[in-house]
Amino acid sequence: MTETNPHSLRLEPGRIERRQLLARLAEARHKKCVLIHGPAGSGKTSLALQWRAQALAFGQDVAWLTVQPGDDGQALLQPLLEALDRVDPDIAHEARLLYNRGGSLRADAIAIALLRALLARSRPLLMVIDDWQNVTDTPAHAVLQTLLDFAPPALHLVLVSRSVPALSLARLRDQGMLEELGPAELRFTLEEVQQFMKARPQRHDAGVDARRLLEITDGWAAGLQLLALQPRTPASPVQNAQDFAAYFNREVLCRLDKGAIDAMTRLAVARGFNQALANELAGARIGPALLERLQREHLFVLPQHDAATPGWFRFHPLFRELLLERFKGLPPRQQQATHAVLARWLGQRRHLREAVHHAVAAGDVEQAAAWVERWARTLFLHGELQQIVRAVAELPRAVLHARPSLLLWLGWTQLCYNQFAACHGTLAALQSQQNAGDGEGRAHATLLAFSLALQEDDLLTAQALLPAMKALREAEDVVLVGGRRNLLGWMHAHMADYASAREVLQGPPLLRDDGTPLLDSAFGHLMNQCLLGLSWLYAGDVRSAEPVLRDALARAERELGRYSELACNAAAYLSATLYETNALDELRQLLDGRLDTMERVVLPDALVTVALASARLRRADGNPLEAIEGLERIDERAQRRSLDRLQAFAISERVRCLLHMNDLAGAAAMLGRLQALAARHAGGQGPVSQRIQGLARFIEALYHAAQLDDRAALLALGECGRDDTALLQRRDRCATRVLRALLLARLGERAQALAIMRDALQQGQQQGLVRTILDLGDEALALADACADAYGAQDPVLPFYVEQLHQQRQRHQPAARPAGAAAPEPLSERETEILRALAQSMSNKRIAQALGISPETVKWHLRNVYAKLGVMGRDDAVASARSLGLVSAQA
Repeated sequence: MTETNPHSLRLEPGRIERRQLLARLAEARHKKCVLIHGPAGSGKTSLALQWRAQALAFGQDVAWLTVQPGDDGQALLQPLLEALDRVDPDIAHEARLLYNRGGSLRADAIAIALLRALLARSRPLLMVIDDWQNVTDTPAHAVLQTLLDFAPPALHLVLVSRSVPALSLARLRDQGMLEELGPAELRFTLEEVQQFMKARPQRHDAGVDARRLLEITDGWAAGLQLLALQPRTPASPVQNAQDFAAYFNREVLCRLDKGAIDAMTRLAVARGFNQALANELAGARIGPALLERLQREHLFVLPQHDAATPGWFRFHPLFRELLLERFKGLPPRQQQATHAVLARWLGQRRHLREAVHHAVAAGDVEQAAAWVERWARTLFLHGELQQIVRAVAELPRAVLHARPSLLLWLGWTQLCYNQFAACHGTLAALQSQQNAGDGEGRAHATLLAFSLALQEDDLLTAQALLPAMKALREAEDVVLVGGRRNLLGWMHAHMADYASAREVLQGPPLLRDDGTPLLDSAFGHLMNQCLLGLSWLYAGDVRSAEPVLRDALARAERELGRYSELACNAAAYLSATLYETNALDELRQLLDGRLDTMERVVLPDALVTVALASARLRRADGNPLEAIEGLERIDERAQRRSLDRLQAFAISERVRCLLHMNDLAGAAAMLGRLQALAARHAGGQGPVSQRIQGLARFIEALYHAAQLDDRAALLALGECGRDDTALLQRRDRCATRVLRALLLARLGERAQALAIMRDALQQGQQQGLVRTILDLGDEALALADACADAYGAQDPVLPFYVEQLHQQRQRHQPAARPAGAAAPEPLSERETEILRALAQSMSNKRIAQALGISPETVKWHLRNVYAKLGVMGRDDAVASARSLGLVSAQA
């Protein structure tokens, strides 16, 4: 069939240019939102299509999506991301990652990810959302509300709905940024009806004039088109959906042959269709001509999306509702046969969720399960987890539990969503269904169980599974091969067996079934490289870790995008090397706009790493309050996921921030929490328990040192050599030695202090450590100077290294804001409210609760506040606001 221009496939009245309405829209093209609302069949979509054509002529990009009725919580998000992909895949890259890895919908996070991408665009974007009335879920409303509240100048939204949306539009109205066209404006005028009569085929009685048609239809667009389909003009009005159904059934269907009616009725079950699907459903006799006839006779057919997806159509909602009512009246066997055809056709083309839905509706749950089994692996390896989750949700529970392969993929998606309790239940059901002869199934269950243990930091369980993991034989299954390689490498790094980690991580990229290299997913080559860098990082060898991680990040960004899961993991690990080597400017660029996403999608080790790097960067910039805010968020996340190691690091870093602020009382309270956590792990011999206990000792020593109680600090550290435990990361051991040397020097044990400091400096020089020593303050540098003087003749590298430390110390000093500097832009009322809350030392969470908004929205406001004030964090923002008189000096 010859491809047809989508703009010609409108309702017939849509051929008449709505000049007055288009003129209003042209004048309003700078506004944030256009709302077109009216009853079914009032010409809303036709007008939006005409405006779309003009917007393209104005040089705007257009993203068009139609929300389908009867959808679940993804009613807006999935088609929204697909529509943006058709304009520019980079817009939705980060949002899609959050959508696929969020587990539950994180509406604000997804919306803000879109805003970040849209802010980077200069080309205007018109986003049209048709049939908004079908959106019923709260997260979808929250996404659009956030987009409306913070839309950058280049974003303009057009909402097309049968009813006024349940959104907060008052502020936009007051600001003159909302253009609203309602039912009265949408009615065709006498002049437009006259144009319609001139353009249509002469089917009406000659005596019928435009005034009579206007009276009968009251300017209702669907009524005008309906009357154009038959030769007689009715005496009774055709002005609403009820009139439409009665008139269509009585006057129009009688002129169509039964084959065409039945074909349209069955085709309406599909949300969209093309020529191939029409042929499949209607058969070789009717199908090829059906779509052409629908277009030629203007039988309420519309383009499904826009010009970027030619050849796909949908019925006008009013017409589809009528056809679906007819479909319900078909014999059950015909209904099931239609669903079966759709299930087969859609399943073959990887439309998994819809294929499963239609297979279940056809009563063929075995076929539904088979489609999941066929596509789940491919979708999982491409990171399309939501498709798997939504397809599995369509299956009856009994079918799900009768097929171990389905349970396996359900378990993997639950693990990716951090739904650990649910994953344990699925894993137990999976193991109960397996038989002794299913070697591959048992191997996959072992892999899932081992990965779950590592994600939960349950290294004792992981150690118990280690023999079974090592016994896995490499086969052609990339999930088994890649999973075994990466998970064993991760485990060996945990156990401080770095040589074994690097040995098992060696090997070329694995290949998917289509022969392409498997780069993404937890089993891919880029995760392999991230874990290889982690092994060097844990070993304390920053010099070796940095090039590996830089290469992994560069390739992940090039191949998969800046916000891909692998790029986030690589960036998280690299953040530690950048901070350690004092490359703070580069670290800021690395984290800018990506930190929130990283915190949600990276592995637990990467989350620990980036949380510490981010907090220490903020402290180094003179913003300890900003650091504490981020650490509180990590602390809460760790508690939700029962990750004691992550929580211990978050608490310990908060102690260091409070000590930096000379808040000894606050530091003591946080230290008490850390010690209570360590007490729960007292006597534990596993890596997690030893890390938490060692960390608690070091932080307690720092606290006592800040109080100048040096003997208590030494007592907390314990006997010399205790800090050499193999399971402690070597950077931590270096810091512990420097602290021990400082304490001994204070107590007059000069010779012993210099000997220990010499060992620490030698280790630091070999491994490229900078911030580990600088973060212990000027006193540590002074002792380093003394050590260089004492041992420089024997070891000339020491003075050179100490001089480098001094140079690095001068590179980054917190910048003071010039007195009297003015904010470049005025703050909004809400931004001022949030700034005043900051001055009261309120956390983001408390601000959100006080103002009735989400923490994500608070962070977005803070981003704007910092940009307007020219500061990098809340400490500087409060100081600047006080100097500018925006908040009181006492606040």
